[in-house]
Amino acid sequence: VEVVTLVVPGFNDSDEELNDIAGFLCSVSPDIPWHVTAFHEDYKMTDPPSTTAAGLVRAAKIGRAAGLHFVYAGNLPGRTERLEDTTCPDCNATLIERTGFHVRTNRLNKGTCPDCGRLIPGVWQ
Repeated sequence: VEVVTLVVPGFNDSDEELNDIAGFLCSVSPDIPWHVTAFHEDYKMTDPPSTTAAGLVRAAKIGRAAGLHFVYAGNLPGRTERLEDTTCPDCNATLIERTGFHVRTNRLNKGTCPDCGRLIPGVWQ
């Protein structure tokens, strides 16, 4: 299970709402991956401004502060302080480096962190 939240400025991007979402997810399991993604003004929904990189970074930091182990910022490739990458919750080593949908490096060793041996939840084969 993974959860995606489209972060729309002025609609669902308040600290309170993001804290509520992250807190709920963490209460189910801190290992649930949470993807906060950027809204883009498009087609018939052009009133709210597009989500900024800073807005996504703020949302992701709220998720990490709530205790979620795997929080990602998406829809703004290369502009979110490496929040596209998977890091080890125990030793903070970068395990999978990504830019957008492109995997640049995958250091996982049979689903574990090569630095500390922590099992990383997921399907890795």
